[in-house]
Parts: sequence; structure tokens; C-alpha cells
Amino acid sequence: MKKIEVPQENNSTLNGQRKVMYGTNESGEFQRINYASSVEEFATITAVEEYHELEKECLEEIKNDISSPIKYFMYKNRMDLPTLSSVVDMFSFRVKRHLKMKHFRKLNDKILQKYALGFNIKIEELKDFKI
Repeated sequence: MKKIEVPQENNSTLNGQRKVMYGTNESGEFQRINYASSVEEFATITAVEEYHELEKECLEEIKNDISSPIKYFMYKNRMDLPTLSSVVDMFSFRVKRHLKMKHFRKLNDKILQKYALGFNIKIEELKDFKI
């Protein structure tokens, strides 16, 4: 991408900072170019809003004894199943089971501690989750 083609729009999600892209200058040499894009801003805002919606839905599911607090904290930390599985170093099918309240109740402290570390919370926040 040539330097002149790099987007230089405002992006409120970056808090005034810029990202770096590599492009060619007038003499054809590669150089770092700061950029920001309103399209990227829109995508980021949309994704954050989606996670907020998922959090709200999850709270309702927890009230109805369907989902576990792990699912809530997964969305609160803007994670998906593969990301959370990687963070806690467990297979995704196992983590998926832990997102259900009936399986969550059977988890021991060792497993809950992995989740607490992954979410950067205390284990008690998972065990004594209050809506």
C-alpha cells in the first residue's frame, strides 16, 4: 500500500493513539506509516456492544440456573470459547461443559482457580457469584 493510500481518519477506540502499517514511500521503499480507520472503529464498537448483550443474556441464564458464572466472566473479558480454552489450558469441549450450571457446581477449587486466574479475579467471585 502506498503512503498516500493509508487511511488517516479518527478512531475513538484508540484513545488518540495510532496503529502502524507498512507501506511504500515516493521512492518505493518500505516504511512505517501511522494510520487510523473509521471502519475499524465501527467494527470494534459493534463487537464491544455484542459482548455487552451477551453479558446481559448470560445474567438471565444464570438466574434461570442454565449458565455458569464462567460464561459471564468469559463475555465480560471479551473472550470466546477458543480463547478461554487457551487461557485456562483445557480442551474446548471441557470448558464448554463448565459453562453450564449443572457441571459448574461439581468443579473443584483447582479448576476454579484456573478460571479465576484467567479472569484476574478471586476464586470467591466465581463461587459466590451474585446477580
